[in-house]
Amino acid sequence: MRRIYLVRHGMPEFPGGEKCCIGRTDLPLSEEGRGQMRALKERFGTMGMEEPEVIYTSPLKRCVESAQILSGGRIPVIVIEDMREIDMGEWEGQPFSYIRAQYPEEYRRRGEDMAHFAPAGGESFIKCQNRARAVFERVQRETRGNVLLLSHAGFNRALISALEGRRLKDLMEIPQEYGAVYAHEDYIFDGLITAAGLSSRMGDFKPLMELGGERILDRELDTFRAGGAREIVIVTGHRAPEIRRAAESHLYEYPGTVTCLNNEAYAATNMFDSVCIGIRYFLEKLETPEGRSLDGIFVLPVDVPLFTRFTMELEKEAFAKGEGDVYCPRYGWITGHPILIRASVLKALSEYGGNKGLKGAYERMGARVVQVDTVDLGAVTDADTKQDYKMLESYVKVRDIPNKLVCRELLAWFKVGENTARHCEAVAGLAVQMAEKCNAAGAALNLELVYAGGLLHDVGKGSVDHAAAGGRILSMLAHRSVAEVVADHMDLPEEKLNEVNESLLVFLADKLTKGEQRATIEERFAEKRARFKENPEALAALEERYKKAKRAEALVLALTGGI
Repeated sequence: MRRIYLVRHGMPEFPGGEKCCIGRTDLPLSEEGRGQMRALKERFGTMGMEEPEVIYTSPLKRCVESAQILSGGRIPVIVIEDMREIDMGEWEGQPFSYIRAQYPEEYRRRGEDMAHFAPAGGESFIKCQNRARAVFERVQRETRGNVLLLSHAGFNRALISALEGRRLKDLMEIPQEYGAVYAHEDYIFDGLITAAGLSSRMGDFKPLMELGGERILDRELDTFRAGGAREIVIVTGHRAPEIRRAAESHLYEYPGTVTCLNNEAYAATNMFDSVCIGIRYFLEKLETPEGRSLDGIFVLPVDVPLFTRFTMELEKEAFAKGEGDVYCPRYGWITGHPILIRASVLKALSEYGGNKGLKGAYERMGARVVQVDTVDLGAVTDADTKQDYKMLESYVKVRDIPNKLVCRELLAWFKVGENTARHCEAVAGLAVQMAEKCNAAGAALNLELVYAGGLLHDVGKGSVDHAAAGGRILSMLAHRSVAEVVADHMDLPEEKLNEVNESLLVFLADKLTKGEQRATIEERFAEKRARFKENPEALAALEERYKKAKRAEALVLALTGGI
């Protein structure tokens, strides 16, 4: 395990000495602020704070100077533009006493809706949080050791709220004095793929077979890396040079390393022998400075190519609870892959001398083996034979757009309420009706995508920014086309208002449906206008969505003559 420290900069030099709102305002450190950073630097290497291997900082002067003091010229400093403070718009540079006096209503509304309120020309905390979350995930992927993120009170509070599952309305409860340090314990995972076998039952070489336009090995490398596996070890045997070349030539979206180990006795050994070759590599790595932070490894046979990042995230959540040592994904009653193994039990597993393979090795641990339920069919679907491969081919063709049965399974899995589920059914039905009329008029819309997008559009309901949350969930499950439609359904992007498309129809159907009943756009928005009548910023955003809904309606009417 390593630590990611979130640190607030030292006190800046306020003009005239009076504290003011300085979101994007670029002030230097004060002498007191420099002293705060020097004092913090003295804590490096103590029991309370380990020295970071790298410092990431906001580009604003007060952060860059703070980072330079903490670095002392020894620790690398990397500037990330998206670590800047929340933009306070027309409040920038104003004393808080002035803001409270000049903007009493806005100041009150900010306290009532901390997540969505934004001063004129400024940024909301939900947008700041999305930016902070993306930065954090980037840093997680780029690093293995202890890291320090040096930023601002608003940015840090938004990120801490996401990490702890706090409501943004309560973010001001998070302490953030100048020089404040928040330590997040972050688990480090690597991946192990066994690909030494002859693939004799398949009649072809499984790792390099094409599946849905991608080689099986490429799919696994991408999913492992997206799920946070920093180093991926591939144990090869049969046709080892080809696998090595494939791994070296693969275009990786996320940073990390790939190591190929060879099981020279592959023809006379079984998969567990290849697993043990990988385990011994990781045991040696745990003895090195770079590898000592390793917490666990995901183990995957090469013939399970369609598992998703969603399953890996579920296993990591279970791992963090600390109630087991081996975590096995389970779909229904079927156990699948990848299996997540805690680093502390790797040696014991490698010493197993029985004939039941990896399963026999970990089953000896009894209650320390945790079954992790998932809604990911790919985690339990393998490619052992040609018949299996044909099933995988069929599944990968339809996975991008889940059918009605899978959509309802997802609604149940994510505990979408009965009323919301009925609303989703009504939106899906209306969206498909409009799509059919559009297609009759010459469009070429995907009816399955329209239906799935409508049925799942509220799958993230209950989350802040539920459209984005639903999109993230579905993307992790590899339902990527539907994820895009779901993410668009609250506020359709401008570029999708030029012609009728699947996202536009789901967006419009949602605006034409109240509960389970049809309604006009005017009826839907009249209710919301009344709800937000005392919130000009929310009303302004609502009016923009109203205009988009009317434009979407006009496009459909122009094409079909009626809805």
